[in-house]
Amino acid sequence: MKSSFIYSALLLLLVCTSCNQLSKEEQEFDILMQKIIDVHDEVMPKMGEMSSLIKELETKVDTTAQGQSYAKAQQDVKDAYDFMMSWMSEFSDTFPHQEEDQKVDKEKMSSQMKLLQEEEVKVNKLKDQINASIENAKQILKKS
Repeated sequence: MKSSFIYSALLLLLVCTSCNQLSKEEQEFDILMQKIIDVHDEVMPKMGEMSSLIKELETKVDTTAQGQSYAKAQQDVKDAYDFMMSWMSEFSDTFPHQEEDQKVDKEKMSSQMKLLQEEEVKVNKLKDQINASIENAKQILKKS
């Protein structure tokens, strides 16, 4: 009698704890989502620097060859800035905040995972574009 009670209690405990655990797919989704958010958090602070570079380059743009290199660098920084803004908007539309207790069915989880994998590619491209445009702008400004 006592052992059947213990087994029943253990079974109930096992069932209750397994309900709170994430599936493997949910765990993979959460890990990938965190990687994407980490990249965003890495490049987001650079937006202010990009705005400053755009303004600084603007003062040097003219019709000379050197002035045109400033214009090109400025456009590259603007493009990276705009890419960041549009990526953030599209990402939040595709992955709106969900409450923790909302469950996603397996089929939707699979399609969301594919979309998230595409977003990982985009956000890494975004990071590379931001870093390259900032580095290029700084190099061009050093030459002046």
